[in-house]
Amino acid sequence: MTRLQSGPGARSSAHLRAATIRTACLAAALLIAVFIASTARADDKDGLPDASVATSLNGGPDKEFRADLAKKGITYGVDYVGEGWGNSGGAYQGATYLGRLEVSVVADLEKLWGAKDLKFHVNGYQIHGEGLEKYLGGPLMTISSIEALPSSRLFEIWLEQDFGEHVSLRAGQLGIDSEFFVSETAANFVNATFGWAAIWANDLPNGANAYPLATPGVRMKVDLSDNLAFLAAVYNGDPAGCVDGQRCNRNGTDFRMQSPPLVIQEFQYKYNQRAKSGDDANETVKPDTDDDDDDDDDDSVQPEVGRKKNGHHAPTDVLSLPGTFKIGAWQHYGRFDGVYSATLLDNGYDDVRRQRFKRDFGFYGVIDQQIYAHRHDPAKGVSVFARVAGAPSDRNLIDFYIDGGVFFSGFVKHRAYDSFGAAFAFCQISGDAQAADRYIANTLDSAYAIRNFEAAAELFYRFQVVSGFYIQPDIQYMWNPGANVAGNSDALYGSVRFSISY
Repeated sequence: MTRLQSGPGARSSAHLRAATIRTACLAAALLIAVFIASTARADDKDGLPDASVATSLNGGPDKEFRADLAKKGITYGVDYVGEGWGNSGGAYQGATYLGRLEVSVVADLEKLWGAKDLKFHVNGYQIHGEGLEKYLGGPLMTISSIEALPSSRLFEIWLEQDFGEHVSLRAGQLGIDSEFFVSETAANFVNATFGWAAIWANDLPNGANAYPLATPGVRMKVDLSDNLAFLAAVYNGDPAGCVDGQRCNRNGTDFRMQSPPLVIQEFQYKYNQRAKSGDDANETVKPDTDDDDDDDDDDSVQPEVGRKKNGHHAPTDVLSLPGTFKIGAWQHYGRFDGVYSATLLDNGYDDVRRQRFKRDFGFYGVIDQQIYAHRHDPAKGVSVFARVAGAPSDRNLIDFYIDGGVFFSGFVKHRAYDSFGAAFAFCQISGDAQAADRYIANTLDSAYAIRNFEAAAELFYRFQVVSGFYIQPDIQYMWNPGANVAGNSDALYGSVRFSISY
């Protein structure tokens, strides 16, 4: 039996008990949220998300309960993603399973309490299993968008107030990757870099407040016109305050406020957007949801989707199809080590003077563009995306990043809701880091590996089993895992992911 003691041991026991209490409280909150939670796209009438297995279960066992809550402005959602991984190449071969349960809640507080134009959101995760990172030798690009340290953790919790039709203010614990530097097309891919790009995940403290770490902040959005919006946010600059943030903020409940701020601004320009309201006289006819794509469709009986109500065809040329362009910048007001001096000091060069910078910054751009609209459903077809980002070479491990890809939906006969895509990402090690590696190779160890770049390609096919239930085989190839780390080889790896939304 271990005895209680005073001094450091007692403090460690107290920290352990506190962590246990936080974990228990979070787990209880997640269980409660299963019964009172939401997705932002839930229908006001029945409380169901747009895509949910409940639609195939006649609303599910909680159908009436969900509908009653929706009338009061409360909706909830439960999502599970699981995936099995295996690899060839990297550091050594292995196989893993990784899973994540998410519970989310959205409440319209105007309906619930009469608080005009005020919304509430909370979501949390139960993460289990193991990712494939160690088998690849620690790549810069996390290969799965759900990979994280096994834990039960709170992610976002915030209030959002609308001021008229054009201004909104969101405050609480926020994830920067919920709104900034994101591409709707890229979000279909499994590799985490197509969500939260590797340049930010490696350059900012603890990867910034992106999955699975959020941090307190405030975000403002202003709709400058029907097409143009401006977003700006300020966050606590480090969601954990230690080297391994997922361990020291294991449950997402630290709510840190003491770090220097991270500030970000983004302009979003959306063009050729399709009408969402049936009140628009030029709105297209509702898409044909019949999976039968036979060539002998009778357009005289089944109206051609894309034909407007006034009898004219909806635009199908590329210049008339919907797209989004984003441009932005970020600034972090903390202190950053120069990568050249830090690399030398880490390798035993004690006579090197550490270089420090008072802040860091970067720029980025994003484009999403549909290039082909399917004749049966203009929302389906072919879409492409591209993102590019840069940061100063003297204080960042990665100074240049680019990715892009293509996504197809609605092309498989009798499988109208299946989709597939291919994408590529590249990140470049900064010139200062490479220069330090060369110096070490020339003066200390000629076999020392000089880091240069890391690149990854991904190909997937996603099957819809029923609405809200998908199976997604995925294969990826990575060049230079870890950016040319000794002992790593190019790697081929793959997974089968399944996702269920309820």
